[in-house]
Amino acid sequence: MGMALLKEGSVMLEVLERMPMRRLREVAKESSADHHPEAPRVLVNRLLDMEVERRTWYAHENPGYQPFSSTSKLGEHPGGGTAAADPLVYAYDRGIRIHAAHEEARQSLEYARLPPRNLLAALIQAAKTDRRVSGPWGKNYDQIAADCGTYAQYLGFSPGVMHGNTLVCYDTINHESGWRESVETKHVVPLFRDGMAIKNAAKQARVALILLAKL
Repeated sequence: MGMALLKEGSVMLEVLERMPMRRLREVAKESSADHHPEAPRVLVNRLLDMEVERRTWYAHENPGYQPFSSTSKLGEHPGGGTAAADPLVYAYDRGIRIHAAHEEARQSLEYARLPPRNLLAALIQAAKTDRRVSGPWGKNYDQIAADCGTYAQYLGFSPGVMHGNTLVCYDTINHESGWRESVETKHVVPLFRDGMAIKNAAKQARVALILLAKL
């Protein structure tokens, strides 16, 4: 009985991971008749994975790193184990660098208004969960915490760390005319003293995002 439930849970998880974004958002809502308790977590994982992709590859086109598996078209799940990036592979092949889904993910995270420190931690964790990760992201959490400024820059925070405790981030202002203005604001936040501090901050971010996904 236990093994059957485990297998059923695994199958359902795969169904959720392959679900289109719009449908996944609906299933994540507790008010939905089709709500599944794992859907909010799967949705949050996907949003963070896609935001990492947007920041590290599509936005900066970093050489030597691809956010998807070279065998993804053969059925292997790209990224952190979900199928979220499959359509992005084909978009990339067609020369589309920024996919509409990336913008949707960015807007969702912006709407959540996470503290920059928590957002940074969640993105660091998402980048490390890619099973094909190597290079700088292959370092352990303690090593990343010791060089937080560099990793902040990898993820689009600019220019990193100043005076040991100030992260400089770009905020976006939406004007009534529809014009979006990026402005640089300084967020004074404590740095991560070690790898566990990154994990704790990432957990706080994920909890907040999961609660929001349920609404």
